[in-house]
Amino acid sequence: MVPVTGKTDAARAALKSLAGVWRVPVTDDQTGRLLQFAELLLQWNERINLTGAGSVEALVDEHLPDSFAVASVLGEPASVVDVGSGGGLPAIPLAILRPALGIRLVEPLAKKVAFLRTAVRELDLAGRVSVDQRRIERGVATPGGAVDVALSRATFPPAEWLAVGRKLVRPGGLVLVLTVPDSDLAGRRLVYQAGRRVLIQIDQPDECSR
Repeated sequence: MVPVTGKTDAARAALKSLAGVWRVPVTDDQTGRLLQFAELLLQWNERINLTGAGSVEALVDEHLPDSFAVASVLGEPASVVDVGSGGGLPAIPLAILRPALGIRLVEPLAKKVAFLRTAVRELDLAGRVSVDQRRIERGVATPGGAVDVALSRATFPPAEWLAVGRKLVRPGGLVLVLTVPDSDLAGRRLVYQAGRRVLIQIDQPDECSR
């Protein structure tokens, strides 16, 4: 287990604030695991490029709002695929915040896959979070079939991700686009980070409406 240092009081306070803003309850255990994930990510970041953040506090402030935003709109239980998982943001914190979600992390790069598998093991997420090493746009399919929710962050341009994501979710499922507010994609919008970020929710038609 990665030890959480005593220099994270500001990060703990920021997590408490995020939980209140997004109305996503966070237990002491979840707070500890979110901080543990942040420290593990920064340790690995010294060897491979996973994030531009340089501290636990920066990770919480700059990146975890994406995870809280997604957590705030998802019901449970649900199956989720995160494409281009990279350093595990936003999906691994999402798995900690929403323990009834089953999440597949899809990432083609072996070094990043090694980190993701380590994080899943260290954070005791095995059994409901899996890691799949592949480039999903080549096959536009996920092992196990269609999912309830498809999300991706900074892997594709928004319109391109929407086209891929629609092929991954079941009829009546949901594609989530994490982007900037000037995107012209149509969907339910949730703007946050002082107007710098937006979560666009796009429903896949169900069978009877096709």
